[in-house]
Amino acid sequence: MRLPHLPQNPHRRRLLKLGGMALIASQTGLLAACSKVLEGSGNTVGTTAATGRWTSGGTAMIAKAGQLPNPFDATLGNACQLTCEATIGPCHTHSVERRDISDGWDGLPLCLMLRVLDENCQPVPDVIVEIWHTNYTGGYSGQIQRMCNNNQDDLDKQFFRGYQRTDAAGIARFDTCYPGWYRGRAVHIHVRVQTGEYQADDHAPASVITQFLFSDALNQEIFTGHVLYSGYGQPDTTLDTDNVVGGESDKSPYILDVQRLDNGVMLASKTLIVRREDGQPLCRVKGAHGQGGPGGRRGPPPDGQRPDGPPPDGPPPAH
Repeated sequence: MRLPHLPQNPHRRRLLKLGGMALIASQTGLLAACSKVLEGSGNTVGTTAATGRWTSGGTAMIAKAGQLPNPFDATLGNACQLTCEATIGPCHTHSVERRDISDGWDGLPLCLMLRVLDENCQPVPDVIVEIWHTNYTGGYSGQIQRMCNNNQDDLDKQFFRGYQRTDAAGIARFDTCYPGWYRGRAVHIHVRVQTGEYQADDHAPASVITQFLFSDALNQEIFTGHVLYSGYGQPDTTLDTDNVVGGESDKSPYILDVQRLDNGVMLASKTLIVRREDGQPLCRVKGAHGQGGPGGRRGPPPDGQRPDGPPPDGPPPAH
């Protein structure tokens, strides 16, 4: 299966680069007015929090954030190295095409933008980007392995699953919420890129299957201070001990870039570089105990229980 062919025109590439620089320049004021970039500190991989608070309210809060800044800068640097493949994991099932994948669940509102480019740094339009992740309790939805669900009622649900087609710039956007954690895994989002029509089967052809994560410092802040997440305690797995990315000396290709908008909404983004033909070999992500890892073999604990305490009291979220 081939990706859409894009002619290699150096003049066109230069114009695209110049146009992108102009776009970023025009949005400098918007970035300053609407968001704060969360900067890493010390040897922390990824991003951590500056001053301010993360909000609740689910995806409805994303619309209230107004016009979103463009998270993709004009200079790609070494971004055009192929994105390495990770396990699809045991918790994948059928998705539906939609931007808002929350099904009404509460959580820290997260606008996720993923950009798909080819090895020549050209946008790849009209390909399918599928994502899936847990709710804030650390449970998945759907008819999947029992260890993936926190609640029997979630077997017939589809929350936090969906796919979108990339636009002319190769970008797919999702309105979702920050994931929860479960035993044996760092907090993560699964991603799969397909060409042609959507195929739900785990073994369907894909340009890449991978996972993106959040920095340890950001997880610590959210699971300590956010009203919906703090009752579940700190994740028991860090980036270094994670069985999917823990073996990578440089974890930055797998850590989402994060900004906090003024109303407390999170904007996260990442660029994926995909092969032109599915038959090309892919690099594999190195887990803490070998390549790829089982992707959540132990799954979420039953009924949302955590080793360091029960879930917070209160009514279940709307879903």
